Amino acid sequence: MGKKIVKRMIQSTWEYRLFDIAAQMAYYFLLALFPLLIVLLSILHILPVGVHDVLVLIHPYVPENLLSFIAVNLSDVLDVQRTETLSISSFVTVWMTLMGSFAVIRAVNSAYQFPDPSLSRMIIVGFVLVFTLLTAVIVSLLFPVFGEPIGRFIFTVLGLEEAMHIFWSFIRWGISFFVVGIVLLILYIIVPSQRMSWRDTWPGALFATVGWQAASFGFSHFNQWNDYTLIYGGLGTIIGLMIWFFLTAFMILLGAQLNAVIMEMHRNGDC
Repeated sequence: MGKKIVKRMIQSTWEYRLFDIAAQMAYYFLLALFPLLIVLLSILHILPVGVHDVLVLIHPYVPENLLSFIAVNLSDVLDVQRTETLSISSFVTVWMTLMGSFAVIRAVNSAYQFPDPSLSRMIIVGFVLVFTLLTAVIVSLLFPVFGEPIGRFIFTVLGLEEAMHIFWSFIRWGISFFVVGIVLLILYIIVPSQRMSWRDTWPGALFATVGWQAASFGFSHFNQWNDYTLIYGGLGTIIGLMIWFFLTAFMILLGAQLNAVIMEMHRNGDC
């Protein structure tokens, strides 16, 4: 069964041009990145977290030079915000964020070989996706703020202060893994234009979660030994960011494709 799944995954990846779709998604992700961060930071103004906490959260997955690029440009964008342009910038922010979610909706349905949903459904699902992503990020940011002091208190009472650092690092990684998995599971359930259950989608969500974290970790280390500016000059950092977005999009598509392949094999009685 495993060999059949792998063979079918390779065939469908080439047949349905997932590489091309992932490249398209990467472009929309780039357009939606800073608008999404602006929305997130606008919400975080009322919470005990800030820009630094957001950067710390994504640091394990983003190469160091790309993280610096995001931080610098995000600061530039936030510095030039003006009250008189608030309405226009808010509209553009929401629209560009939705464009990124529309790309995910179309791409996931393409991986399932389902027709694209109607525009009204795409807008509703797009808002749900953005809300789910923002909620997941906020929960991930608030957990260290409130969870670490509680954990430190408990470990102090138990006399295990030295074990706190190792334990907390493991817990933070586990929470991050869990949150990413839940977001992908919700994505695979609500995005397809046909009804899906969690039983149909959890294999792809688990695969995409592990694959994305592994790809991000590997790409981060790869970037330590490669300088894109030698080839692309000042565009090198943008190219690196696009490659990371491509890997992210490709793993999302592979997760959906895995679910589709397993469902097809079940219908054909191959497993």
